[in-house]
Amino acid sequence: MKKTLVSGLLVMTVLTSAITVSAATGTPGAGNVPISFDGSAPTESIYSFIQDDTTYVSIRDFAEAMGPAVVTWSAPTATVMAPNLTITATVGEQYIVANGRYLYAPSGCLLVEGSVMVPIRALAKAYDATVTWIPTTKTVLVTTGSGAIAPASAYYNDNDVYWLSRIINAEARGECLEGKIAVANVVLNRVNSPGFPDSIREVIFDRAHGVQFTPAHTGAIYNTPSEECVIAAKIALDGGNTAGRSLYFANTRKCWAAKARPFERVIGNHYFFA
Repeated sequence: MKKTLVSGLLVMTVLTSAITVSAATGTPGAGNVPISFDGSAPTESIYSFIQDDTTYVSIRDFAEAMGPAVVTWSAPTATVMAPNLTITATVGEQYIVANGRYLYAPSGCLLVEGSVMVPIRALAKAYDATVTWIPTTKTVLVTTGSGAIAPASAYYNDNDVYWLSRIINAEARGECLEGKIAVANVVLNRVNSPGFPDSIREVIFDRAHGVQFTPAHTGAIYNTPSEECVIAAKIALDGGNTAGRSLYFANTRKCWAAKARPFERVIGNHYFFA
């Protein structure tokens, strides 16, 4: 992709200047990360580097290593067309879209030396593959699967997306993407906890111990969510997590949870508690 993306560099000047790569354990041009596919001899032919403990790979190089693929570029988005799989990666976004599913890439997609660079774990998931880091050899092991992630139509439950995106919009519409995902995580953590109801809708409207989510009882839950709220809901449903084990959140540290529950983290204007 280095050659085909050169023409897009001028268009992306402002954006790339804001996404300067300063690798924590490696830098572009310092040598590619050895990558092994299904136990084969590691190859360094894939343009890659490590930044902030995240292995980035060229989306073109990785896609071609995984099998037949056509990769195109329309600034600021790279698109991969492979058998049963379509992937888009947009420079600056914290996710990629694979067969309509939103896969979290917290470190973001970058444009480096003319290549769209994507965290390898997100790309591997798109291919239904897994990634293992081998610290002794500083090698990445990719174990292939079916070759393509199941499509959104077969994975997302429309009712879950509907309610989850609406509680995100009601509680965190002014927060960053990380903060929106965190609110979704609280709801999903409750669904998976024995102390709460077993569905997203039931968790949102739960009143077993008083009102849990105020917007569910003021009517704000019914407001149409923004596009980013819908995206955050889908990221969370696909395993993206920014809130850890959190079961509660509040817009102040001076709340009952601060005294009764373990503090997890603060994201934007919200404090999260496990």
